[in-house]
Amino acid sequence: MNTSDKKWHAFILIQLRDLVIAFLISVVITWFFMGNELFSNFRYLIKHCFFGFVLTVALWKGTACVGVYVERKFPWERNPSLTLTFQVLAAVTYAALAILIINLVFLEFYYKTSIKENFKLVLFQMIIELGIAMLITTIFYVKSFFISWRKAAVSEERYKQEALQLQYETLKSYVNPHFLFNSLSVLSSLVEKDTQKSQLFIRQLSDIYRYVLEQKGKELVPLETELDFARSFINLHKIRHGENLKVQLDVEDNAGYIVPLSMQILLENAFKHNVISEEEPLLVKVWRDHDYIIVQNQIRKRKTIEAGSGTGLETIVNQYKFISSRTLLICADDGNFTVHVPILNQNILNQSN
Repeated sequence: MNTSDKKWHAFILIQLRDLVIAFLISVVITWFFMGNELFSNFRYLIKHCFFGFVLTVALWKGTACVGVYVERKFPWERNPSLTLTFQVLAAVTYAALAILIINLVFLEFYYKTSIKENFKLVLFQMIIELGIAMLITTIFYVKSFFISWRKAAVSEERYKQEALQLQYETLKSYVNPHFLFNSLSVLSSLVEKDTQKSQLFIRQLSDIYRYVLEQKGKELVPLETELDFARSFINLHKIRHGENLKVQLDVEDNAGYIVPLSMQILLENAFKHNVISEEEPLLVKVWRDHDYIIVQNQIRKRKTIEAGSGTGLETIVNQYKFISSRTLLICADDGNFTVHVPILNQNILNQSN
C-alpha cells in the first residue's frame, strides 16, 4: 500500500468513526427530548434518531468546514482574538441556518407535523439545539484559541530573537577586524589625498553605526528611512570601490514600511559575494515596482567569500512571514540575482504594534 492509499484509508476510517460518534450523540440528544419512549422498539429508535443524526453531522462537519474557511482568511497565529471572534460568529450563523432548514424539512416532510400548530414547541426545540451546538463549538474554539495563542507567543518570541540576532550579526560585521581594517585603510588613503572625501567617509560610517543601533527592537521602519540608510551604505562602499561599483537607486515613491536592515543585508550580500574590480565592475539596481522594492545585482561570484553568519536573508524571510502573509520573492537567472522585498502599509504596522 503506497502513501496515497494509506492516507485515503486513514481518511475513510476517520469518517466512519465520526459517523458512529454522530449517531451516538444523536441517540443521547433524542433521548433528552423523548425520554425512555425512544427505546420502545428498534424501528422507532432508528426513525427518530435519523433526524438527530443528520442534524449532528450537518452541525459537526459543516461547522468544521466553516472553521477551516475562516482560519484560511484569518489565521490563528496572526491574531488569535480576531480569529476566535470570526470563528464564533460564523459558527453561530451557520448553525442557526442549518438547524432552521433541517427542522423545517424534517417536520414538514418526514414527521408530517404542522409547524404553525406547534410553533412554540418547534422554536423551543431549535433554541435548545442551537444552545447545545454553540456550547460544544465554543468549547472547541476556545481550546483552539489558547493553543494558537500559546503558539503565537512562542513564534513572537522566536521572531524577536531572530530580529535581535540579525541586528547583532549586522553590528558585529561592522566591528570585525576585516571590516575595520578595510575601512581604516580607505580612510588613511583618503586623508592624504582628499580631506573632504575622508570627512564624508567618516560621516557615512557614523550614520551606518547609528542607524543599526537605532533599529533595536523595531519590527518595521518607514521605507524612506531605510532608503536613506541604504544611500549611506552605498556611498560608503562607492568611496572604497570607486567606479568599479555602480549602484542605480531609482525610487521616487517612498510610501510604506519595510523590515529594518533588509536593504543593508541585500546590498551587503551583493557586495560581498561578487567580484568588484576594474576588469569586472559590479552593477546593482534598486527600484520600486508597485508594492515591492526590487534589489538586483549581476552574478559575478567570488572564488573566496568573507566569513559571515549566512542567516541574514533567511531571517528577513522569517520576519516577513511573522508580520504578514507576504514574503520575499527570490530569483536567480539570466546572470542576475533578484530579490523582491514587500512594502507593507500602515494597517500592518498597527497590527504589529
